Amino acid sequence: MTEVHYGVVRVRDRWSIIGDNLRFGAYETRGEASAAARRLAEHPAGLGLHVMLHEQEEDGVLPGPTTLS
Repeated sequence: MTEVHYGVVRVRDRWSIIGDNLRFGAYETRGEASAAARRLAEHPAGLGLHVMLHEQEEDGVLPGPTTLS
């Protein structure tokens, strides 16, 4: 089954959302970027696709993804 992966990562002093051929946003906080990524994930989830969210932690660690749908 097709999966959609989004990531929330720090780029310099801002947080961005990344995906396959995608990078957008310059959010001030990780929470703002995460909320936007979850809203973005609603569309593919509504189509029945599995959505995985990778969120970089404040200390730079990138743990395993969270399944959103």
